[in-house]
Amino acid sequence: MPVGRVIRIIGGFYYIMNNQGETIVAVPRGKLKLTGSVLVGDLVDYEMILAEQAVIEGICPRSIVLKRPFVSNVTQVALIFAHKNPDFNYQLIDRFLVMLETYNLKTLILFNKSDLIDLERAEENAEPYRRIGYQAICTSTKTHQGKLQFLEKLCFEATVLTGPSGVGKSALINMVAPSFQLKTGAVSEKIGRGRHTTREAQLLPLPEGNGYIFDTPGFTQLDLDFLSPRDLADCFIEFAKYKTECHFLGCLHQQEPACGVKAAVEAGKIYPWRYEHYLMFLDELNELEDRKYLRSGRNREQRR
Repeated sequence: MPVGRVIRIIGGFYYIMNNQGETIVAVPRGKLKLTGSVLVGDLVDYEMILAEQAVIEGICPRSIVLKRPFVSNVTQVALIFAHKNPDFNYQLIDRFLVMLETYNLKTLILFNKSDLIDLERAEENAEPYRRIGYQAICTSTKTHQGKLQFLEKLCFEATVLTGPSGVGKSALINMVAPSFQLKTGAVSEKIGRGRHTTREAQLLPLPEGNGYIFDTPGFTQLDLDFLSPRDLADCFIEFAKYKTECHFLGCLHQQEPACGVKAAVEAGKIYPWRYEHYLMFLDELNELEDRKYLRSGRNREQRR
């Protein structure tokens, strides 16, 4: 049975790319149709029923499933923010990086619209994440700054492009693959955010045939309800070398004495704003756990 990759889902129709690069329209059979479990990025077994229409018979084992955006078989995430219009903020970047660290995926951070600020300021915005250990590239779809670096990182990967609305994700895709001609939009002056020009996730094969790009809708916020407070520190990669110096096993790096992470912050080895974001997220996760505990307590009382 032939195998293809789902590249788009629209109104109950699933567009599959076969090994010859041809696109086939398909519908899932039986339980797959009822559960809606087929995702963009899935490798699927299919059977042709008409000259240009097929039925999806099954889903091949997935390497990974992302929940935001809801796609599968990703190998890399490119997190896109703009230097300006809309303005970026480190807290939102860190919030998304926390989620990506739980998936253990390769992460690339793009600071787009570099033409709107001077070169020195652009590099200053990106440099902290380079020092932390992330790959960070300054790009511009107007001047094509960073195009070759970005293309190099896309090769032989299935890369999700994600980030807030209006940061230029579609324009970046058009820069590296002009044949796609994706629709782009401007940032609303009234609300300071971009308008969604991408309405659903779709998988775009690079013209050279050596990789894929997932184009996904932008986000405005991201909850951390997928994580426990004790796992949060593992998502701040620069904490790793200092956690071993904590006096107490299971240290949360909050109020405990003789904490290696807090000592590193005071010594200037960890950015203070990164540690502040850690504490902010930790408070958020503790509040979520408290609410879950209260709900479970009320449920137990109701069952008595």
